[in-house]
Amino acid sequence: MVLLIEDHIRLVFVLLLALFITGFLWFFTWYQDIVFKHAQERLRDDALVIAESLWRYEPPPIAYLILSARSHSYRTVQVIDDSQKEYAAVKGPTPSFPDRLLARVGVLPVVELEEPVRYQSRTIGRIEVDWQNRAAFIYFYVIICQILLFAGLWFFLNLYLAKKTLEARVKERTADLRESQARLQSILDSMPSVLIGVDPAGNITLWNRRAEQVSGFLTEEVLDHPLEKVYPRLAPRMDQVREAIATRREKVSKKQVRMQDNRVCYEDITVFPLVANGVEGAVVRVDDITDQIRMEEMMVQSEKMLSLGGLAAGMAHEINNPLAGIIQTANVMKVRLEDIDMAANKRAASDIGICTEQVRAFMEKRGIFRMLEAINESGARVADIVDNMLSFARKSDTIVSSHDPGKLMDSILELAATDYDLKKQYDFKTIKIVKEYEKNLPMIPCEGAKVQQVILNILRNGAQAMVDAGGNQPCFILRISTEVDPGMLRMEIQDNGPGMTREVRKRIFEPFFTTKPPGVGTGLGLSVSYFIITENHRGTMGVSSAPGKGANFIIRLPLILPSPEIRETKEAGNDA
Repeated sequence: MVLLIEDHIRLVFVLLLALFITGFLWFFTWYQDIVFKHAQERLRDDALVIAESLWRYEPPPIAYLILSARSHSYRTVQVIDDSQKEYAAVKGPTPSFPDRLLARVGVLPVVELEEPVRYQSRTIGRIEVDWQNRAAFIYFYVIICQILLFAGLWFFLNLYLAKKTLEARVKERTADLRESQARLQSILDSMPSVLIGVDPAGNITLWNRRAEQVSGFLTEEVLDHPLEKVYPRLAPRMDQVREAIATRREKVSKKQVRMQDNRVCYEDITVFPLVANGVEGAVVRVDDITDQIRMEEMMVQSEKMLSLGGLAAGMAHEINNPLAGIIQTANVMKVRLEDIDMAANKRAASDIGICTEQVRAFMEKRGIFRMLEAINESGARVADIVDNMLSFARKSDTIVSSHDPGKLMDSILELAATDYDLKKQYDFKTIKIVKEYEKNLPMIPCEGAKVQQVILNILRNGAQAMVDAGGNQPCFILRISTEVDPGMLRMEIQDNGPGMTREVRKRIFEPFFTTKPPGVGTGLGLSVSYFIITENHRGTMGVSSAPGKGANFIIRLPLILPSPEIRETKEAGNDA
């Protein structure tokens, strides 16, 4: 470990050295450009000062030129007019010996600069100077600063290496103890239960990973702190903890209720007394049994649904028998009363002294034919309702057949319009339905009853949300289209209800999650629907929504459903 750190330090040293050199070269290039730019600007200012004197050919401002030469490190200054005659010339201060030496070796180079002299946009001459570039002193200062900084970093890195070396030696001395502690902690952390160790005073001595996840406190933050303050949920159980330590018998509290994120959760709390090497204490184990309780509730709910399905099927069969008699009798009555040329009708009318035309006229006058037609229409509607009930309640787990998407959706709407739960709370017929079906939709292989169940759940939830929100005109928009590229059929059910927040949308398909008051919803409808679409049909189901903008459920079903053998092969490959 120490050798690895040394290698890293050497690498850092080389990188820093390269960084310093690169930075200095960049600074040198950049600063040279700045120095030359400023020198040229100063020379331009000098040209502006002498421009008027040169134009009028007055005596040159020698004093100004001498001052400029001293201030700007000019060796010589020469002003030439437009006829190439010398107008003025001055020499700068005599350079010192170090300046001459550094200029000779090129450290302080002498550069010739030239700038035209203009007066009223007309060039009337030029000014030439021998300028000694003294930027090297700045470079010397920068180099010294870099050397000092580099030396400081080198000292810091060596100090860091010494610190790491000392730490490595300490770690080597305590490796066995740490390894045993890590092994024990790993075993405790791998358990799904919350495990908390306490001493007789109730202070925490053990805290596993699950406890960290549930409480949000790390082990280092809670050790030697009172349990009732760190984990307030167990504060009412502290008497049981002390009793378990005193009696050396475990204490168990089953199916304890608590609220988390507005959800009811259940847990079992067990207190184990602990006596080792004369040190007393206890271990508290908290097991989350919410899923187990929910599964039991779901099984009970499933049994109820099976019973209701059987009852609905039985009622449908019982209704079919008298309904068939009503429709048949109405049809026979209509035929007998409308056909005036039927021989049996004429004989019966003759026996009582009337004619069939009079009977038909009377029936038309009294609207009997219209009533018989209404009986037929109502009977046909009841027959459709019964058929939908039978198709919805029928067990068809393994029956996959081709369905017309538009007709399937229309049958679901008819079923929703007569659904008892919907009609009990609000009239589904008052909700506006907008259909946007793509033309020439392909047949889709699916289990019709299960797809009915999915869409009916969405319609039920959407209708209740829209009516509860109190909107002016509740509306569903139903869209069906094909997606050519992935070979999927897309079904959308959009409402104009209150919409959902991001938190609700993320959990909308979770089992037992519901936004309805207790006793109104079980939170199973959409989760079961999601399972039917994704697992039974290998499709996808999602929702897009925002508060105040309604919800849009999107169902995508494959146009070609894999056979059971192919599904089993894929699942076996995924498990492998």
